[in-house]
Amino acid sequence: MSREGTRQKKSFALVVGPHRVRPAPRGGALHMKQDFSVQNGSALMLVLWSVALMAVLIGGFAFDSHVEGRITYYYRNRTKADYLAKSGIEVARMLMIKQKEVGEMGEGEEPEEDDRWHDAAKRLSQGLAVRGLVEELGDGEILLYIVPEPARRNVNQLKEEDWERMLEVSNVPEDFWPEIIESLQDWIDTDDEPRTDGAETEDYYTTLDSPYMAKNGPLDTVGELLLVKGFSRAILFGGPLDEIEDEEGEPWMVTGIEDLLTTYGDGKVNINAASQRVLMTLPEVDELIAGAIIEEREGALLEEGSDEDTSFKSTSDMLARIPDLTSEVTPFITVDSSIYRITSIGRVGGVERRIWCIAEREQGALRFLRWREE
Repeated sequence: MSREGTRQKKSFALVVGPHRVRPAPRGGALHMKQDFSVQNGSALMLVLWSVALMAVLIGGFAFDSHVEGRITYYYRNRTKADYLAKSGIEVARMLMIKQKEVGEMGEGEEPEEDDRWHDAAKRLSQGLAVRGLVEELGDGEILLYIVPEPARRNVNQLKEEDWERMLEVSNVPEDFWPEIIESLQDWIDTDDEPRTDGAETEDYYTTLDSPYMAKNGPLDTVGELLLVKGFSRAILFGGPLDEIEDEEGEPWMVTGIEDLLTTYGDGKVNINAASQRVLMTLPEVDELIAGAIIEEREGALLEEGSDEDTSFKSTSDMLARIPDLTSEVTPFITVDSSIYRITSIGRVGGVERRIWCIAEREQGALRFLRWREE
């Protein structure tokens, strides 16, 4: 074949129709691999971000579900605890009725073997308090306290010497006594003339940042004392007094007076139910005599298996059995109670609900004077 023919063949190989085919550039395969790798990397990042987002969303849903479950669990237990606390009030109502039956039992007459309420009802029939009675129900329990309200001193009927004994029992420094006592007297009396260390509306209460008027009447609640000049939360509920230090330079600690006081009753103290501290606010009663009174009224009941009634039957009975006392204490004491402080606590799964009430017993029924749920 001639050289010209060969040239024509080569030209024919490079021309196809009207278009010229360009030879592939060198390294083209390498560029394609790089583009493919970039695309794969972008897709992987997209997948990873999607997985991370899904994990966050799923984690959020799981947390919300956990919180909602805990809230549901809490409110379910709270509802149960509410009903248990209310059931405790009904137990108290039943014991109030039963105490009369127990009190009328003849000597030597035995209660039924399965009567689990007998001991508590008997204590009430003797004028004693019932403290810490536990009744288990299902997955919860009831904790019940029934205490005659005259186990406390009536704050509206205390005289100056009563207050002095009470403040001494509570470890309140004597320097505080005049202001506390006279300010309360001014708060209760009907005139507007302040005592030397007292306070009335014009000279003190209207000068406060949030002014108010002296009541000029008896207290409705013990907590009302916080409105009276000289009464702090420490003095009422116990704690350190910021204004004074003890011998070691520490804040002076007081035990509080709230647990000694009430606004109900005729002012006489039920010696069968009063605590040692309340007994020590009575004339002639010191710590030793108060301890002797408690041991005498409950000593036999504390002995295992004993069913002997050792409560005081009258004030003269107490004087006969506590020879260190004289008739000077008689006007301040009683053995009867018709008003009770009832505290019923319902507990379920760590949740606690409390009902506190003051109830008066009238012909076997209860009339509620105050009611508070916590």
